[in-house]
Amino acid sequence: MDAELTMLLRATLVLTVACVLVLCLRRPARSLWGAQGAYLLWACVPLAVVASLLPKQAGVAMQVPVAEAWLAPLQAGVVAVAGVGASAWQGWLLPAWLAGAVATALLLGWQQWRFRRALGRLKERQRGVFQASVQSAALPAVVGVLRPRILLPADFEQRYSGPERALILQHERLHVRRGDLLANALAALLRCLFWFHPLLPMALRRFRHDQELACDAGVVARHPGQRRVYGEAMLKAQLLQSSTVPLGCHWPFRHPLKERIEMLKHPVQSSRQRIAAVLSVSLLALGTACMAWAAQPARASVPAGNAAQQQAQVPHDPSPLLAAHMPAPRYPKDAADARVAGLVVLLLDVDAEGRVTGVEVENARPAGVFEAAAMEAALQWRFNPQAKDGIALPSRVRVPISFELDQPAAEEGGQA
Repeated sequence: MDAELTMLLRATLVLTVACVLVLCLRRPARSLWGAQGAYLLWACVPLAVVASLLPKQAGVAMQVPVAEAWLAPLQAGVVAVAGVGASAWQGWLLPAWLAGAVATALLLGWQQWRFRRALGRLKERQRGVFQASVQSAALPAVVGVLRPRILLPADFEQRYSGPERALILQHERLHVRRGDLLANALAALLRCLFWFHPLLPMALRRFRHDQELACDAGVVARHPGQRRVYGEAMLKAQLLQSSTVPLGCHWPFRHPLKERIEMLKHPVQSSRQRIAAVLSVSLLALGTACMAWAAQPARASVPAGNAAQQQAQVPHDPSPLLAAHMPAPRYPKDAADARVAGLVVLLLDVDAEGRVTGVEVENARPAGVFEAAAMEAALQWRFNPQAKDGIALPSRVRVPISFELDQPAAEEGGQA
């Protein structure tokens, strides 16, 4: 449970930083790269979240065996390297998060079902285009991730002129071609997973905003002579009040009208400018993901035989002392490249507050390779100190740390 909580907290922190970055850069990006570039900038958010959950060092697994505690003159302390001490309040955090995620998913599903039910019977006008039996203000729209369908209101012909109808259909088809429905499904997934995040609702509104502006820019780029007609269709849509469907794209999506009209005045980007915008934003998104991946600590794993329940015990004291915070040591790059494994045995002085105040290398094989990484990590460790008669006591602990490498895939295949 502690590992899952750590992953959730790390992903939440990365999500926050990525959202703040995009919210700060979206307007400058629109001025520099156009509406399409500002919309692509939102790819930084899911890429950063996914990168923060990936293993930091592929192919290298640092195994930290269960520490063997020895009785010291002051008092013995016990370490369970594979386990993390869980406070009482941690027990309900994951169930509460899961309940919130399920409740949010049910709410989004209910909103989608209510939207579809309000349209009544749908009549297919042409391939992929359906007309509702009601005059819905939420239409035109395109819904469906696997099978996208363009939905039109019953009064579509009366509400818009012929040129306006053609541009609106072009707008909705562009949503389908660009994969915006899949992007909205991913946004809904983030909303479910991070339902507790106070910044995410605003970020998702800005995301949908930039999505529609980018689609507007795409239509204008294909029909530069129809800007006035397109603007008139926007004015008509602005008079309509509609709600947002979670898994869909609306034509009458509520935007600041002034911003949409200003966007129509921008010159159409050349192919070279569009390619430069895509490359620039892609590099920025990739850089954000790499920073999120690099910021996480290297992961430690314990073999199946050394389950987290294993704990060394102090003689005559059945209560174990658990590690409260124990990030894994980093695997030295030179050793990883040379595929060198080793063992370091540390003697740690732990004070009454659980902090490591002294580190001594008792043994290291091979010498001069892993000691620095092991000592650097040990100084960051915190323990739940053992108490006697309600008083926390300092202790000394011996911790063997094994640095081992995964077998290459080719060797594993040969052994199978």
